[in-house]
Amino acid sequence: MNNVINKTLHVITSCLDGPPPVPAAPGAPMDIEIHDANRDYVIVSWKPPNTTTEGPILGYFVDKCEVGTENWTQCNDHPIKICKYPVSGLFEGHSFYFRVRAVNSHGISKPSRMSDPITAMDPTEFERLHGRLDIVSYYDEVEAEGKPPGVPSGINASETDRTYVVLSWKCMADSGAWQRVNTQVPIRSPRYAVFDLAEGKQYKFRVLSANIYGTSEPSEPTGPIQTQELKGVPSAPGQVIATRETDTSVLIQWAPPKEPNNLIGYYIDQCVQGSKNWTSANHKPHKNTRFVVSGLTTGETYVFRVQAINELGLSDESQESAPLTVKAALSHTVLTATPSAPYDIALLYCDGHSMILNWKKPLRSGGAKIKEYYVDKRRSGTTMWREVHIPPFTERVYKVENLTEGAVYQFHVYAANLAGLGPTKKSKNYLCLYIEGSQEVSCVVDEKSGDIVLSFESCQINEGSKFIWKKDYKEITDFSKGVVIKSEGTHSKLIFKNPDKEDFGTYSVSVTNTEGVSSSYTISNEELAKMLALSYDIRHPVIPLKSELAYKILERGRMRFWLQAEEISSNVTYKFFANNKELSGMGHDVATGIIEFIMDHFTEENEGTYTCQITDGGGKAQSSLVLIGDAFKAALAEADFQRREYIRVKEGPHFSEFLSLQIGDDCSVTLVCKVANLKKESVFHWFREDTEIIPDVKPDLGSGVCKLPIKEFSLKTAGIYKATISDDRGKDMSQINISGKASAAELVINCTATGIQLQFDASAVMWLIVFSLIDSQVVEPVEKDKGKYSIVITDPENSHKRTLDLSGDDRGKVVGGLPDVVTIMEKKTLSLTCTVCGDPKPQVSWLKNGSEVEPDDQYVVSLDQGRFASLTIKGVSMEDSGRYTMIVQNKYGGESVDIVVSVYRHGEKIPEAKPTLTPKTIIPPKLPIEIPQPKTQPAPSAAPSTPSPAAPKAALGRGVKSPTPSRRK
Repeated sequence: MNNVINKTLHVITSCLDGPPPVPAAPGAPMDIEIHDANRDYVIVSWKPPNTTTEGPILGYFVDKCEVGTENWTQCNDHPIKICKYPVSGLFEGHSFYFRVRAVNSHGISKPSRMSDPITAMDPTEFERLHGRLDIVSYYDEVEAEGKPPGVPSGINASETDRTYVVLSWKCMADSGAWQRVNTQVPIRSPRYAVFDLAEGKQYKFRVLSANIYGTSEPSEPTGPIQTQELKGVPSAPGQVIATRETDTSVLIQWAPPKEPNNLIGYYIDQCVQGSKNWTSANHKPHKNTRFVVSGLTTGETYVFRVQAINELGLSDESQESAPLTVKAALSHTVLTATPSAPYDIALLYCDGHSMILNWKKPLRSGGAKIKEYYVDKRRSGTTMWREVHIPPFTERVYKVENLTEGAVYQFHVYAANLAGLGPTKKSKNYLCLYIEGSQEVSCVVDEKSGDIVLSFESCQINEGSKFIWKKDYKEITDFSKGVVIKSEGTHSKLIFKNPDKEDFGTYSVSVTNTEGVSSSYTISNEELAKMLALSYDIRHPVIPLKSELAYKILERGRMRFWLQAEEISSNVTYKFFANNKELSGMGHDVATGIIEFIMDHFTEENEGTYTCQITDGGGKAQSSLVLIGDAFKAALAEADFQRREYIRVKEGPHFSEFLSLQIGDDCSVTLVCKVANLKKESVFHWFREDTEIIPDVKPDLGSGVCKLPIKEFSLKTAGIYKATISDDRGKDMSQINISGKASAAELVINCTATGIQLQFDASAVMWLIVFSLIDSQVVEPVEKDKGKYSIVITDPENSHKRTLDLSGDDRGKVVGGLPDVVTIMEKKTLSLTCTVCGDPKPQVSWLKNGSEVEPDDQYVVSLDQGRFASLTIKGVSMEDSGRYTMIVQNKYGGESVDIVVSVYRHGEKIPEAKPTLTPKTIIPPKLPIEIPQPKTQPAPSAAPSTPSPAAPKAALGRGVKSPTPSRRK
């Protein structure tokens, strides 16, 4: 018979769920399990799927199917939010499958993988059928004597949840009102689940036993047993750190959430930098705070984030990791053949029921990496070889279990690469017999030193016995790299003081002068990487930061560089570097965790990179800030301005109001300014084109107001006028340019309470006295006032004509004031304000994404004096992003305008404003005309007893259109 068994090469693949039945529906729930099966109920639990781009999960549906049928039925009418559900109403003796589906706002996911079949059966009966009970008796000697059974004892809760405990009797703690739980069917097992309890409440339980002669006295009640109370989803995980692993994988580490709330595990997401196309790195919750993300593209740059989960769902996303580029892999040898056979198969350990085997890798790999090993066994006296492990494994050590003590075994070992299986290697015959005193090697990372330690203890040791440690079956004699062997009594340790990536392999230890006492431990590449990461964390703990290094410009142009740690001690030390040059003078506040540095003189030489390094105990942290290019120029300009302003305002005389023109009712022209911080020695001067003007009346420095009348104002008096104020503390100057060029704004309309006002802003020197501001008002406009209105102004070089058409009906209009796009940080207040007009006064309504805005405490809608319309959103959130439309309308028609609002989170980069807006829409009048009434209107103001005065004249050079509010951010 051919001793070489044909085998199939197993290729490890990643199996992902197919697309959901509805786009953007969630993925299928994971890890469905069945707990505490009984005669008419089971408890089903599962883990939530990961969500990257899908909407949040709203709940779950649990389905059941009786074995032998294909009829799946839904167990719950409404989605449940907790990842655990008791399914009751089962039929005793029937077997069922279960599955779970997730629900979000887009639809329902594919079902989870169905559970193993479970039979609804009394647990005592189940254990009896499976031979786990030696004696099962329902009729004892007490029945023959005609007496009820004894009182049960030892009552306790084996499991507690939010709405049930596994137990028979119940009452609210301290209420004294006992209620029967199982009123319909008696239970025969000493276990029972009590459902429909209140979350977070305390209960007591007691049990009665019964036979054909009656019921016992109640047992002693349990102490108060409180159902669980989930506080919510976990808080977001802390700082995420990505480090290189291999050419296609990355090691991710993160801080656990501060509020775990019965944490189940974590989901890790990955994204190519700049794409925002997030995908799941794991499809089952990961319990540790370290994870190796595999299958990445060599040379690509990735960012990572983490979410924590519990039975209620997923936490907020952590902050993204710093971008990390997966480094290039080494070139591979071209695949040519299968590998040669492994050799030197050795028995490391035997306990009478299992054997630990080890072997050396093939001498020839066939041109490719050895991927897998297979092991066969046969018992002495037989010819049939049997596989001992399916699927294959990657390590060169394997524990063969379920052996017969005293029997003799022989083993085959194969190696495989991508080309296929190599030839077999046959071992010696080994007797399966327990060797007294043998134990296995353990491997840990020391929590204090960060050393990797292999430990072994032997109960069998004799005089003269020594511990011999080997790596890959060669005795360890080179201790130059920090490897230390410590042996004392029955213990021996192999300690790696300076572990590195070359320390993977099989380590074995044997005890001389014994009957073959030995053991081994194989450190794989993956395990070594995890231990090295843990060792590094222990030796180099990271101080978590609340905020990275940032700057703020103070008065006098001083620069404050600062960062904030989660927590620091009074022993904290730190260094501050500017372009790799260490600066002194930093300070810290233990209470707030803030560390800061004040730079008194910020100049052009300070362009570059700033770095702060922190050490606190064994923990370290570093944060950098880059100030170059436009960012540095902006900071330098602001610092220079603040420095000049401090000197100007705080230290010497200065202009509190700069020069402006004042036009009198008699068309007189006067230059006016205000000065402050004076003393009696302060001196004020007037200049025109650098020639001093000696006014007839000296400036009144006592009042702080200085005026210069300009007589016979004309082209001859045009030019640049200056004013100075000075004393021994310093000097300040203000100037105004009165050129000879004419300019004119557009002719605009302003709807007032008394009529239509036409306004025109003209600035021309030769006409300044006559036409500083021209306005005309049509009082109580009638049909005959329709038409085109024009005004012409001329200087010696040019003429300016402005025309406004008032031919049509005075429909509702948006005069101005609304931006096209608004970008604002969440939790701020947004105010959208503009001026509207129309006769009769128009009505204003607001839409968000096509739906009418409902006024409430957050959304405040107002229309003041029929002119100033506003929408105020208090405490904006991400949900407030979208397209807002303002509609202005009266019986003659109206207009609508769109505004795009974009909300971003604190700490995020401000998104670039790229509006794709529709033009202003004209709304024609409807016949019959119907004006929509707003649902909430401000209280009307009292009607004025006299007509409103005409609009005041604007200052020279200022338009008279309604002001546009600044954009809030």
